[in-house]
Amino acid sequence: MYEYYDLGKLPVLCGHRRCLQTSSYDRQYENADFGQYLYEDGGEYVLFDERGSGCIKSIWMAVTSDETLLRFYFDSEKAPRWETTARKLFLDDIPELSGVGNSFELRGHYEEDDCHAGNLFIQIPFEKGLRITASGRKKVYYHILYETYADGEKEIGNASKEKLIRAFEGKRDRYSGETVKKDLSLKVGYTDLFSSEKPGVVRKFTLSADADADLSKICVDMVFDAHRASDVACPILHLFAQPLGFTEISSYAVESRRVGSRQVMTLYLPMPYWECASMCLVNSGESVPEISVELEIGENTYDRSNTGYFSADHESGKTRLFADWRLGEFYGRGQLIGIVQTCIGGQYCEGNEHFYIDGAVTPQINGTGTEDLYLACYWPNYKFDSPVAGCVNDVYLENGSTLPGAFKSPAGYYRYFLDMPIGYENGIRLDIQHGAVNQTYSDYTSTCFSYRIPEPSLFETDIIDLSSKASRELHGYKTDGTEYSHTAKIESDMRFRTLTRTGYKTESGCVSFTVSLRGENRGAVIRRLYDKSRSNKGAQVYVDGQFAGVWNTCGENPYFAFADDDFHIPARLTAGKDSVSVEIRSGGFYSDFEYRIFTRV
Repeated sequence: MYEYYDLGKLPVLCGHRRCLQTSSYDRQYENADFGQYLYEDGGEYVLFDERGSGCIKSIWMAVTSDETLLRFYFDSEKAPRWETTARKLFLDDIPELSGVGNSFELRGHYEEDDCHAGNLFIQIPFEKGLRITASGRKKVYYHILYETYADGEKEIGNASKEKLIRAFEGKRDRYSGETVKKDLSLKVGYTDLFSSEKPGVVRKFTLSADADADLSKICVDMVFDAHRASDVACPILHLFAQPLGFTEISSYAVESRRVGSRQVMTLYLPMPYWECASMCLVNSGESVPEISVELEIGENTYDRSNTGYFSADHESGKTRLFADWRLGEFYGRGQLIGIVQTCIGGQYCEGNEHFYIDGAVTPQINGTGTEDLYLACYWPNYKFDSPVAGCVNDVYLENGSTLPGAFKSPAGYYRYFLDMPIGYENGIRLDIQHGAVNQTYSDYTSTCFSYRIPEPSLFETDIIDLSSKASRELHGYKTDGTEYSHTAKIESDMRFRTLTRTGYKTESGCVSFTVSLRGENRGAVIRRLYDKSRSNKGAQVYVDGQFAGVWNTCGENPYFAFADDDFHIPARLTAGKDSVSVEIRSGGFYSDFEYRIFTRV
């Protein structure tokens, strides 16, 4: 069992899971990021629909109302197991979802609507599927982070409620080891902080300085196991989620507090290394701050083959018109566990996050607004902090409590994905809009925190181009459908070009083909390019004649109608095989233009 809220487990890379988000993002990629659902069914709007095993890790909503009725249908049950309103969901109306980890808080100053954000972190596992519907006149903003698991591999997914409660109560595990303490004068240039020639784990990193000390020009640089490039290279204040200068916060990963006349910041994210480590601070300013540092170094008992190095990657600069801001792009295998960001200039707050996992062209994480990513709502936001997210300042109060004034200073946010570290096996690209359609002239800074290793665990081993007769024949492709040509844009970055592709569609029928794998494998992934203008509410997938699961692509987008989606084949159906035959049986509309096959090793 993978304990997400156990900070000591965060470096352990957890594969065999799909990290996904469903949300109310505007399907036209403009700014109506509310009241957008997957599809309508009998007068109910479906906002979540997955088949097979999985787990909802968190739910965020804004414009919640008792006029909106939510129904939770488990395992294809005809009657809802839970029924509540969009507001009462966050007010302990459902006993199974009550208590620590469920909140309903005022987080925005916007006067024209209710600025309460509902945040639910109590996990909702499902064995055979879950469908959540909404009905009523009020249209909510929402996003739901969740995982799905290949058939037979669901045991890796769910953390215990005990760990959740400990995290939300701020209780952390204690580890034995040595403590390194130093008092330093940070002169211009490099100051050595710590070095070691033996294995270890930095379990806790505390930095303190006088309350008026200026640390804005200090960067931290860390290199583990003599890597050629720095693993951590970012402003020291970003490392402690203080991107605009010191302020008191209390998250589970980081704490900052005033102690007498001192500012004290502590990072609790573990940093393992197996051979050596070096840490230094770099002062590019003119002042010479006096600081104290305390490091707790523990024994490294991690499995090196399955553990990521702690990494912090920093970006700063001006946004580019009509192009997403690049938060980060990483290769190999890993998991994103946090972001710290500042924004100023224009209506930046409307920007939606777009996270592309393992080379997909359609973002698996597609959000509803920058402030929503950080679990607030309706910018400008109150200063708040929680175990997993916060806003470090209140630009509204800082500038005369007026909306025009709020644009005069930068806003700062942090988000730690302790509810669901966003895993990848062959790279990830993290983008976010600035403004509704990337139209603002803004200044951004951002730092991404991750655990990663350079070697990927997912490799492309085959491709079927359905516009090619030779490719179809090579893979023994057969279909009950008819050939058709489709022209549309990919549901992706709004700058993506229009495509014209030839493929097949069927209203009800079968598709079959044979694809190549690596013989030594731990499962496989099929990625399909399809027509998203019409939904498919579940196609059954068989591998070498054995049932592998349901491929559910039920979302619709007639405006950006090309999309890709992944189906994970469990290792029990691929182990030792260098090829498999695949049959897909659909009881409704099904389309395909291309298949890419990836082998997990």
